[in-house]
Amino acid sequence: MKPIVFRTVLGMAGALLAGVAFSVSAQGQEAPHAVIVNPTTPAQKDVQRIGEAAIDRLAVSMVNEVRSALGGGEPEDAVDICHLKALPTTPGAIISGMPRIAAVKFTSLKIRVSENMPDPSDKLALDYIDHALNSGNAAPGVVVQRIDTPDSPVEWRVYKPIGITANCLACHGDPAEQSPRLRGKLKAMYPDDQATGFKSRDWRGVIRVTVSDGPAN
Repeated sequence: MKPIVFRTVLGMAGALLAGVAFSVSAQGQEAPHAVIVNPTTPAQKDVQRIGEAAIDRLAVSMVNEVRSALGGGEPEDAVDICHLKALPTTPGAIISGMPRIAAVKFTSLKIRVSENMPDPSDKLALDYIDHALNSGNAAPGVVVQRIDTPDSPVEWRVYKPIGITANCLACHGDPAEQSPRLRGKLKAMYPDDQATGFKSRDWRGVIRVTVSDGPAN
């Protein structure tokens, strides 16, 4: 797993490449066509700005909650708190004061729960970031994606890589270094867990937001 460089909680800014596309067909129907874009128009840049601001707020809140949970006792006691923590899901009311945020998701190439499984468009963004890191480059600070679906409005997604901090390692680090009680609890809660074996500053995954009322192209 490649290390990810941070300015604060999130990854260092990097250049985006335009025109990276993904399109598949399922059961004879045309599937969504996802393209990673380099925002150039004012409307596209507005989507990026709103998405980044929303993700920053979510990331800081999540880090603070994990830190608070771990500060109150043993890591195995914090699992219950972190396990119950869910990202908001009500469109238009997900983040206070940010009505254009229509959806939020955490996803990764190494998931812990099935709800975080990447869809094909997510996978395109994850592979794009993974390729940058495996090529020896810094992770892009943000990835903006346009998704075109037949007979539907254009969907705009903003992804931001997040990395492993020292607090994350309690539950996402080397299983051999976890207490038997913690390991047993993690196995019981996440029987298909893939999200272990990380080291500090490794790339963990992305926080993704969908920004509504974006540009048509």
